[in-house]
Amino acid sequence: MQRVALARAMYDNPVIVILDEPNSNLDNDGSVALNQAIRSLKENGTSVLIMAHRPAAIQECDMLLVIDGGTRAAFGPKDQVMRDMLTNHEELRKSAGMGGVQ
Repeated sequence: MQRVALARAMYDNPVIVILDEPNSNLDNDGSVALNQAIRSLKENGTSVLIMAHRPAAIQECDMLLVIDGGTRAAFGPKDQVMRDMLTNHEELRKSAGMGGVQ
């Protein structure tokens, strides 16, 4: 079902795509396919906004906005925000493969 929804969102070269927890209920192969689709959208000039809790969902993000209790906790380049916010940021970065989590 997630892949069908993503295909519909990508139809007709959209300018912006908003994805809310796009990798929920996906196995690793589905997460890999999702991240490949996000990469393709970005290469075609589409802006992609992702709301997510799972690290695998933000693998293709360039910038992160962290909201905590309705307030902006951090905003900036993904690697910098993860370094500033997470004690295990190196482990997360290393565990992410080509789109999924190993």
